Amino acid sequence: MRKLLKQERRKMTKKLAGILVALTILASFSGCGKEEEDPYSSPSFTDGKVSTASEGEATSTDASLTDALMIASYSDATRSDASMTDAIPASLTDALPMGVYNKNTYFNGLAEFKIKVDGDRWKFLDAVEVASATGATEDYVNNLWYGYKSPYEEDTTYAAIVSNSLSGSTIIVSYVNPSSYMMPDYSAKEYLSMAAKKYDNVSVRTVKFLGQQYECLDIPKDQNEIGRRTQFAIKQDGMIVLITFTMIDDTTLEEAVSLMTPLYY
Repeated sequence: MRKLLKQERRKMTKKLAGILVALTILASFSGCGKEEEDPYSSPSFTDGKVSTASEGEATSTDASLTDALMIASYSDATRSDASMTDAIPASLTDALPMGVYNKNTYFNGLAEFKIKVDGDRWKFLDAVEVASATGATEDYVNNLWYGYKSPYEEDTTYAAIVSNSLSGSTIIVSYVNPSSYMMPDYSAKEYLSMAAKKYDNVSVRTVKFLGQQYECLDIPKDQNEIGRRTQFAIKQDGMIVLITFTMIDDTTLEEAVSLMTPLYY
C-alpha cells in the first residue's frame, strides 16, 4: 500500500513539475533571442519594447468557461454552503502581500479573493512541497508567505498552489512583478496577449471574475500537452496577479472555480 502511495505521489509531482516549468518560462520577461520558441516560451522583449499581439474580435466563449465565470460571479452571500462564510482572519489586516492561510482556506488581500478546499480531494501544497516544486528552499517560501521577504523584490513568486489528489489538476496563484524588469506600466492584458501569440486561434478577453475585471486566456487541451489551461490576470498595486487553472483528465474548470469566492461581500 505504501509503495502504491509513493508511486502515485511521484506521478503527481511529475505533473506539477511540468505545469510549473511551463509557468516559470511563461513568466520570464527576458527574451532568449531565438526566432522560434517552444509553446511554453515567454514573449521576447528587445530594448524594453513590447510587441503586443493583435486582439481582433473575441471568439465565442467556450460553454464550460461561461459556466465557470457564472460560478465565480456568485458572492459569498448567494452561496448556500455555510462554510463559505468563514470569517476573514484578523492577520489579513496586516496586508501580507502573499496572502494568509487559515486551516483549509487561503485569503488573498491583494486581489481580494479566497480559496477553500476540503483537504481531501483538493489540498494546498505546504511550504516544503511548494519549495520542492519550484526549485526554491523552504525558508525562502516561508519568508515570502510570512512577510519577511517581499514579492516586490522578486521576478515571479508563488502565493498558493492547490492540487487535486486524484487527477493532479492544479490552481496556482502566482505574482509577476513587471517592475523587476523595469517595465512598471506593463499590464495584465499585455502579459496574456503576448502569451496568446504562442497558440492558434486564441485571444485574450476581459471578463468578470470573482467580482472584478480580469483578463482571461483559455488554452484548449489540444494545444497544451498537460491539459486545458485557463489563466486569469489582474494588476493590483503594481503586481500582476495570475490565477492559473490546469485541468487534467476529467476534472472540470467549473469544479475548480467553485473553490473560489470574492474576499469581501
